[in-house]
Amino acid sequence: MSRNSSIENAAMGTQPRISNQPKDFRRGTATVELALCLPVIVLLLFGAIEVAHFIHLKQDLTVCAYEAGKVANRRGTTQADVVARFQEIAGAKGLEKATVTITPLLTALTPSGTEISLTAQAPANDNYELPSTYFRNRTLQATVVVIRQQY
Repeated sequence: MSRNSSIENAAMGTQPRISNQPKDFRRGTATVELALCLPVIVLLLFGAIEVAHFIHLKQDLTVCAYEAGKVANRRGTTQADVVARFQEIAGAKGLEKATVTITPLLTALTPSGTEISLTAQAPANDNYELPSTYFRNRTLQATVVVIRQQY
């Protein structure tokens, strides 16, 4: 450090920072910080993965109900047609033990303009590969409402 810069620092009221602590102490501090922060970061990471997978399963169930609803709103389709389409999509998406409840009972003579509610359900235990305590014994549910069309 030159003499001029020392004079300038003294005039400005700043001094170069000199640490009296050995480097090993600072290295130990970093180790302690890592030991405290790493478990929290790992917990957040796995929690985010778990929640994202659960949301994906719920979205898959909603898509199955929506696709079945597209069949339900067509004139002339029956309850069996809607359930078959739901099971087809659920099988393609890999949903296990997924069921759909259709209200009111759908027949080929159901008049147009009728509001049809499809409620899809699937147990989380059978559709969730990760070992989770929070999502265990829960049932995923999605509801779609369509109106029967004239065509």
